[in-house]
Amino acid sequence: MSDPSEKLQTAIVARLKGDVALSASVAKRVYDEVPEKAVFPYLTMGGGQVLGDDDECVEQSEVTYQLHVWTQPPFAGVAMKRIAGQVRAAMKAPLAVAGFDVLVQEFVQSQWLDDPDGQTRHAVVEFRFVIVHTS
Repeated sequence: MSDPSEKLQTAIVARLKGDVALSASVAKRVYDEVPEKAVFPYLTMGGGQVLGDDDECVEQSEVTYQLHVWTQPPFAGVAMKRIAGQVRAAMKAPLAVAGFDVLVQEFVQSQWLDDPDGQTRHAVVEFRFVIVHTS
């Protein structure tokens, strides 16, 4: 069984960086690892998991992915919620993932958090995918 998470992440990052509305907010600042002194706002790839859901004929996985939105003043809370909404909108169209068929792609939830530094606002936007392995 192949793990779909790397190719799925590649497709998600391409989608987010290619979305016009989202790019107006975060430019191309979608990171796996945040560079030192990164400019706010930005997105990071967060946690997730892959669950096997195979049967005799099909290699299938259920994948959850979290995307993180990071903002700071001015208007950190408003910007965080706007960008989280843009992430959700960008992820509505079906993804093409090399070597896999995406059967289910759905928004699960958004969480809004205040970070301990008293300035940074943080949203966690979670998605669920059911993916069939084709190669």
